[in-house]
Amino acid sequence: MIKILTLHLLLVFSMTIYGQAPAVEIDNPLNNDKSSLKSQHDFIMEQSRTYVNNKVVKIEWIKKFYSNVIDSLEIVAISRDNFEKSYLKEKEISKVALESILDLEEQLSNVNSEKENITLLGSPTSKSSYKTIVWSIIILLLVLLLFFMYKFKSSNSITKDAKGKLEDIEKELEETKKKSRMREQELMRKLQDEINKNS
Repeated sequence: MIKILTLHLLLVFSMTIYGQAPAVEIDNPLNNDKSSLKSQHDFIMEQSRTYVNNKVVKIEWIKKFYSNVIDSLEIVAISRDNFEKSYLKEKEISKVALESILDLEEQLSNVNSEKENITLLGSPTSKSSYKTIVWSIIILLLVLLLFFMYKFKSSNSITKDAKGKLEDIEKELEETKKKSRMREQELMRKLQDEINKNS
């Protein structure tokens, strides 16, 4: 019995809670020019009635949404065209400015290279490198001169010693030739004497 009573009480209170609510005015974003397309789409999906997995949408809402989409696309197309035109103008201006800057930089680098470089054997060389090369050549030539002078002196002294030794050897050779001629003559005489004795 208590169960039935509690059940009746619940039914009475729940009827008052689920009674008909006063009509709430819904803010329609389709009529607002500043509302986004997403909010308009969400509004249409929420306010449409569902019928067997299908949505029943008011035709006027779809027409209004379509017109808003077309307007938005036209605004985007106009702004895109304006952006492209301004971008192309800026690109052309930047290109001209860049070309003039590159020309100026090239002229400046040519002037600086002419100022800082000396032409050596047909190729530009910096002044410090030129000085280093010239002094290296001078030092190398001095070292070679001293080396050849030393070699000449040592060769000259060796040549003089060799000439003196050659003269001494030639004298000894002449003396040896004289002695050998004398021995030969003596031997010939002895041989002749022996031949004479034996005959």
